[in-house]
Amino acid sequence: MTANLPILLVDILGSVIMVALGVLSIFKAKSLRDLHPDNAVFLYLLWICVGFTLFAVSRSLSHILRQFLVLTGSVDVWHTIGPYTGAINTISFMLVGTVTLFFNQSWGINEKILSAKQKQEDTSIKLLELNQTLEQKVVERTEMLTSSEHKARRIFEHSLDTIVVTDPAFLIAEINRAGVTLTGYHKSEILDRKMGLPDFLTVPSDKEKILNLLETDEYILNEEVDFLRSDQVSVRVLITGGLDYGAFGCGKTFHFIIKNINDKKKMEQQIARADKLAALGELSAGVAHEINNPLGIILGYTQLMLKNPGEHEDDLKTIEKHVKNCKTVVSDLLTFSRKGSSQMHPIDVCKVVDDVISFLQNHSDFRDVALVAPDPCSRALMVYGNEQELSQVIINLMINACHAVEKKGCIQVEIFRNDDQWIHISVKDNGTGIPKKNFSRIFDPFFTTKPVGEGTGLGLSVGYGIIRRHGGDIRVRNRTDKGAAFTITLPSLGSSHDTPTREEMNK
Repeated sequence: MTANLPILLVDILGSVIMVALGVLSIFKAKSLRDLHPDNAVFLYLLWICVGFTLFAVSRSLSHILRQFLVLTGSVDVWHTIGPYTGAINTISFMLVGTVTLFFNQSWGINEKILSAKQKQEDTSIKLLELNQTLEQKVVERTEMLTSSEHKARRIFEHSLDTIVVTDPAFLIAEINRAGVTLTGYHKSEILDRKMGLPDFLTVPSDKEKILNLLETDEYILNEEVDFLRSDQVSVRVLITGGLDYGAFGCGKTFHFIIKNINDKKKMEQQIARADKLAALGELSAGVAHEINNPLGIILGYTQLMLKNPGEHEDDLKTIEKHVKNCKTVVSDLLTFSRKGSSQMHPIDVCKVVDDVISFLQNHSDFRDVALVAPDPCSRALMVYGNEQELSQVIINLMINACHAVEKKGCIQVEIFRNDDQWIHISVKDNGTGIPKKNFSRIFDPFFTTKPVGEGTGLGLSVGYGIIRRHGGDIRVRNRTDKGAAFTITLPSLGSSHDTPTREEMNK
């Protein structure tokens, strides 16, 4: 017994160490498994450690128990328990073998899991890169869209032509600065009052034509119409527009470009009037000279016969009266044809107007008319012209005003300078005004609204010709309250405008 004691101690000590190593192996394998839960190798290692630890525990306990039973003389008990400890050992090895047997399949599954995980990580990286690229493209496209919108907005706002956007009912949804200037309304006022494009079309036929074209063709091209401003002044405009169906999900809109051609039309009318006046001037000069001499002879013989009138005195006076009227018409024709004398020299406009007013105040037709003279001039307003001709024009305008107020109203004369370059003479009355249909013909030769025998229709056309020869212009408008206003514009002497030479002015 004493001889087997070292072996017994080694067996017992080895069993304890084997159990301790097994338990430590389990803890180590478990820690590796916790660090790498997806790795099948560490799972396999954990199960192997568990199997061998069970085997170590079973074998150690069975050895210690057997030695104890042998020492105590209870060998029979060992024979009873021994098979059970062997069974435990067998089960432990079966567990280790089973784990080892199925490790290949477990490893294959683990490889697939790891491969899938790697693919998922690669896919995540690609998605991240695509997301970053997409974000960059979104930023670039946003910048491009912002730049494009900014350019479009600048074109819209800074266009010299009016740009209008309306809904399908032609109510204005957007209008640029030029449109605000053209209409005379504030943008907020147009939008708040829900004003539509047809509200600015003064002529019903124009409105109907444009609406019909937009309904049938969905566009209009260079339609010339009258456009009514907020101050009730009508200007001539050119409208181009069409229907825009918009992007997906957006409503339909109409886009219009409106060009103000009022000044161009006036210039064309002035050119046409100048051509007409030139042609009529040549014709009038020829006619006037042809009939002036016969009229002089008729008048002369009539006045000789009136020295011994006899029973035909009344008839002779009638002939004399009508011959004098014809002579007046011929004189107007000669003036209209620019064949009279028109010597030019510096003259003071203030003095010319004062002389005319002083002259007319003593005229019987102006007895009941209130003549409002201009304020006294602080300095001479000099122009280069013919005093007699300018007086003739102003007198004619004031006589027309007198007839308009029916010889019992008010006539106001004003003189003012504009930027030291232009001098304006305005004749205003509170009469009936001028019908709109007559504005385009008011300066035409032989056009008059007076009854037959009361006017030749040459007064305004002659005056227009005189003012144009003086390098100026004459315009007419109806006043907002009542009556009409004629304004003569002449270049100030010594202004930046080129003053014609004496030879040029006398042509």
